[in-house]
Amino acid sequence: MKNLKLPFKKTNIPESVKIFKQLPEKKLRQVFNHKIKFNHKIQFTKRVKGSIALACATILVLSGSYASDYLKTHENNIFSTDSYSVIEDGKEICKLRDPEMLDTVLLKLENDLEKSHSHDIAIENKFEVIESKAKDNEVVTDEQLYDILENTVNYSILAYSININSEQIGIVNSEYEATNVIEEVKNYFSKDYDEGSIVEVNTIEDVEIKQVKASNTEIKKADELVNYIIKGTDEEQKYIVEEGDTYWTIAEYFNMTLDELISANPNSDPDWIQIGDELNLVVPKPFLNVQVKRKVTQEEKTEYETEYTYVSYMYNDEEVVDRKGEYGISKIEALVTEQNGIQVAKEVLSEEVVSEPVSEIVTTGTQDPPPKKGTGYFINPLPGSYISSRFGSRSGGFHLGQDMAKAAGSAIKAADGGTVTFAGWSGSYGYMIDIDHGGGFTTRYAHCSEMYVSVGEKVYQGKVIAAVGTTGVSSGPHLHFEVRKYGSVVNPASYIGVQYR
Repeated sequence: MKNLKLPFKKTNIPESVKIFKQLPEKKLRQVFNHKIKFNHKIQFTKRVKGSIALACATILVLSGSYASDYLKTHENNIFSTDSYSVIEDGKEICKLRDPEMLDTVLLKLENDLEKSHSHDIAIENKFEVIESKAKDNEVVTDEQLYDILENTVNYSILAYSININSEQIGIVNSEYEATNVIEEVKNYFSKDYDEGSIVEVNTIEDVEIKQVKASNTEIKKADELVNYIIKGTDEEQKYIVEEGDTYWTIAEYFNMTLDELISANPNSDPDWIQIGDELNLVVPKPFLNVQVKRKVTQEEKTEYETEYTYVSYMYNDEEVVDRKGEYGISKIEALVTEQNGIQVAKEVLSEEVVSEPVSEIVTTGTQDPPPKKGTGYFINPLPGSYISSRFGSRSGGFHLGQDMAKAAGSAIKAADGGTVTFAGWSGSYGYMIDIDHGGGFTTRYAHCSEMYVSVGEKVYQGKVIAAVGTTGVSSGPHLHFEVRKYGSVVNPASYIGVQYR
């Protein structure tokens, strides 16, 4: 080993002291003070470094301890661990930690279902449990599993079907419900009758209630099945009444007959509907036809006879009533049979005449009517009327015809012979008739209260086709009369009483 030499000379203490003594006082103080500060700085730096090192070590120890505890507590939230997937129909529906939880929850659900239905039930689903991996937040609790299974399971129960003429119409939970459904249908068709008058209530069809095994998805609620049997369908189609609507226009728009629309809305008054009313557009075709037999005492009209007087100055399709007939009145007791509210039979048990009928006397002609085609000459369609509004500009708009005022019910005649091309309701025109006279000429008769002709009918000049009214948009009883040439309106005043072709 080599001896290392110090880079400075050894100096004995006395000489060092001597050297210090030789220094001036001011210099000596500077040296002394610098020495103290330097030593103090070294000591402070060491303490800071030590503190920092100690803090870092402490943090590392605590972090390691916390991380260790967290991993022990939340290991399954960090890493996927052993679990079990529940498979139904090839699809995973949830994951469990304990496979036995499935059997426990299924048993509880089965017991709850049996209590609610008061029946033994059998769950039809086939569940499979396979091993898998999952974090804690991916597995379900008992309550979550119950909810999942409740919305998933299909089960069979011993239920009761209602068969009509051997055809199964619906299934309900109990025999009591099935019996009650039939009674509710019967009550629907007999509720408006006086109970004291009812002799018996029967169904035309054979009704049978049978116990069957059914799944929960096949079972209907009792009130829904009642409605289904009455309507004969689950279809729903509604219409909200708007301004200007009538039963007639609504039925026409939806290609229904008036009777069909009335039968679809038995609780609505056809003569009194209001804006916002909801009408059913599905015509009921009940699975059950309910017959109600009841004994009634009522007054009935007895038909009167009609006596004719013939004259040569009238056409044979014209009539004038000289004396109106009067119905006779009879008080009867009868056994009436009605099917779904429509009378199908009546047996008169006794009859008492209250008043005899009075015959009607009518005068009619013997002449054949003129040809039912255009003559080329227009007559006044409403004789004795006055012009209340002329053709042309009116109130900032344009009046397409001329208004001819006369008392409501006055006879409107065809201006010339031709074919009826329209007879019905037409918006603001109200009840309206169009007649084609040939040669491109047509006439229109609007705001009628009654119409006596139908589409396709051929009429002759002067035939009474309608009565004056105020239907549609009208300020009073009048006839709105239009003349059109090749579809364009022309002034009627220029054509009445003249040869138009």
